[in-house]
Amino acid sequence: MPRIKNNFLISLLISVLLVMSALVNADGISFKHFRVIGNAPKYQVLTSTEFKLSNYLQNALDNGVPLKANIQFRLKKKRSYWFDKEIILLTVKYQLNYHALSQHYLLTRNDTNEHWNFSNSSAALRKLSELRKYILPDINISKGSGDYSILGVANMAPETLNLPLRIQSLFNEEYSLVSEGILWPLP
Repeated sequence: MPRIKNNFLISLLISVLLVMSALVNADGISFKHFRVIGNAPKYQVLTSTEFKLSNYLQNALDNGVPLKANIQFRLKKKRSYWFDKEIILLTVKYQLNYHALSQHYLLTRNDTNEHWNFSNSSAALRKLSELRKYILPDINISKGSGDYSILGVANMAPETLNLPLRIQSLFNEEYSLVSEGILWPLP
């Protein structure tokens, strides 16, 4: 009897480890670091995200389809009687291209027209994931007027999807990546 119990515990432990390793290696976008510094009305965001491309997105990129990425910051006010109120503060937009002739990945930040060249996609994704001391627009909130927080969300999708894939992308994470939102309460 103790032998059966031990075998069950060992197989349960192995199953848990396999599930955890699958979750760690899963494709997607996750926030590794998110912090808001400053005082009203001037705030700065320090964030680091991790982008792990699905095979579909990596193949699309390598075959010349540009990938669009957005990191969006929203002001969120908690309300007890209805849904929380959200106001989009700003969206930082990027585009990632692969140029087959030069065999380089080009990352462009659309709002500043900055661009960087990389020899591999992992280096381009590392640069994409860093957003240091980005200044948010002025936030005018009065003390005691409610619970406010900054919400960060990131997503990535191919620039164009044909109609069948556009519909499939709504139900399948393989065709586009979306992060879970992350909140930072404001003082």
